[in-house]
This record gives sequence, structure tokens and C-alpha cells, in this order.
Amino acid sequence: MKVSIIEYPGSTNLAETKRVFSDRYGLETKVVWHEAESLGTPDLVVLPGGFSYADCLRPGALAALSPASGMVKRFASKGGKVLGIGNGFQILCEVGVLPGCLLVNETGGFLGTLVNLVVSESESSLTQGFKSEEKIKIPLACYFGRYWADRRALSELEDSSRVVCRYVDEYGDFDEENTFNASSRGIAGVVSRDGNALGIMPHPERAFDSIHLSQDGKLIFDSILSSFGIN
Repeated sequence: MKVSIIEYPGSTNLAETKRVFSDRYGLETKVVWHEAESLGTPDLVVLPGGFSYADCLRPGALAALSPASGMVKRFASKGGKVLGIGNGFQILCEVGVLPGCLLVNETGGFLGTLVNLVVSESESSLTQGFKSEEKIKIPLACYFGRYWADRRALSELEDSSRVVCRYVDEYGDFDEENTFNASSRGIAGVVSRDGNALGIMPHPERAFDSIHLSQDGKLIFDSILSSFGIN
């Protein structure tokens, strides 16, 4: 299996993400500069977290104009599997692979904390490794992490089971009237209409090894790779 990871100016989480795929899973992993003319021949394309172009204009706005972003959009439109983490999620929203957008945090500042998530029922092959309502903990690190979509888009996401995970409290309870970071319906991650592109705001690559506060991020990567028959 081949993995291509897109590097933009400011992709600060690239090394951590590459390490997961290349070192921990032993997969053929290629870093693709955002101005490259080809993604290579990947089975999975990953857009890592970070602060592409220092979040100028808004997160992902400039990165969406890069040649690689256009290639990622075409790759996804043909059924190619794509993962966007943090800033990668923001970029996928900017290019229209995923609905909605990520707004500035409710606090108006940076959020760096371990968040509680509940995995929703989803038809996507990328999330089939999870049990519905499974609880996990993943670190969040962002300035613009508050998911927003209009009512029509939210209804479509809900009706088509495309919400992958939501923020919950420490007891695993979800309160739609008081969601974490004021994210629309508590959404932390979604999949595309065809289920082949996944965007998640928290960082599973930072919840993988024994030195991390949680190892639940491995569950996300395991689920994604199981869609390729890798167990």
C-alpha cells in the first residue's frame, strides 16, 4: 500500500503523520510538495495538520489554491481515499471535498487539550473499524477548530450518516445545546458524500504511542487501513 502526504508551507505535523504510516505500519510513504505536478500513485492521500501559509486569510484558503490541492480534489472525485487532519480538514473544506468550514475557536484563542469523542454510526469504509457510540480521547490543537455548516448541509450530513465523531463531555454525554467549542451539533469529523474522504479536527497522530496521553488515535488509523485489507 502506498501513502502520499501533502506538504504545504507550515505543515508542522507532517513528520508525526509520516512516522505513523512509514515507521509504525511499515507502509511506502511519500511526501509530496504542494507545488508538485503529481501525487504519485497512492492508495491513500493524507493532508496533515499544521498552519499552512500561517493561516493567512483563513485556514486552508491559500493552500486550496496549490496545485496539489486540485489534484487531491480530482483524486477524491474518482473515488480515491483521502484523510485530512486538523489543517488538512480545513483544506478539504476549502476545496469542496467536504462540506462546512472551521471557524475561530469559541474562546478566540488557541486550544490545546485532550478531547472526548464519541464515534457516530457511519456507512464509510474508512470508519468501519469502529463500533457505534465508541468513546475515544484525541488531542486537539488549533485556533480555528469550530466546525460550522448551514442547516441544509447539517441535515444532509445527519441523514446520510456522514458525521464520524462528536465532542462529548468526560462522561461521554452529548448536549446539543452546549457543545464543545460551539461546534455545530458537536461535530469533530465528517466524511464526504461518497464516504471516501475523511476530515477530523483532533490529531490521532498525537494519540498513538505509549508516550502520549492516549493511544486512541491508533484506532482511527487501524480503521482507515482496514478499508484496504490491512489488519
